[in-house]
Amino acid sequence: MKLVKRGYFLKVLPRGAAVVLALLGGTWLMAQSLDSARINDLLQQAKNRAVQANHDAELIESYTRSQTSWHAHSLQLNSMKDHINNIGKTLSEMDAARAEGSAWQQEAIRDIEPLLRSMADHMTTMITHLNEHQDQVHMPTYVDYTKANRELSDKLLATLEDYVGYAQAKAKADDLEKKLDLPASTSGEQ
Repeated sequence: MKLVKRGYFLKVLPRGAAVVLALLGGTWLMAQSLDSARINDLLQQAKNRAVQANHDAELIESYTRSQTSWHAHSLQLNSMKDHINNIGKTLSEMDAARAEGSAWQQEAIRDIEPLLRSMADHMTTMITHLNEHQDQVHMPTYVDYTKANRELSDKLLATLEDYVGYAQAKAKADDLEKKLDLPASTSGEQ
């Protein structure tokens, strides 16, 4: 009975419309499974900025083990804040392009968002603490803030490195499939 209904449905549509629907359906599915070069580029940009933020976090933490003034802490915190804000801008661009991304790229954006939000919130807390307690940059509370700051930065950087590495490996595998004229793989897409 289903075959009869399906056959009837196709007979009701003009021949061209059935072909167009079939092609559009296939194109839509392909668009959803292909990686977005734009999102891959933005992931790379975010990773590069996360490297800078991570360097800042390491420096800030190292300052707690030296006689560095609170002014140096403040300058480095502002530098890191700028890097985090730039990652946020890049993430906003990724989010705007989310619909054109493949499933794994959409997942990457979802994974990065809460990490970056945590870093930004923590950065705000650190800046507020330093502004209110400029003479306590060697005290346990601030030292703990700097350690947590570095750990959050490490986690964001590792996540971005993993996704960028995955994008590069997947692009290489896709290129090899084409070069070897192999049938397209669907097992890697989730």
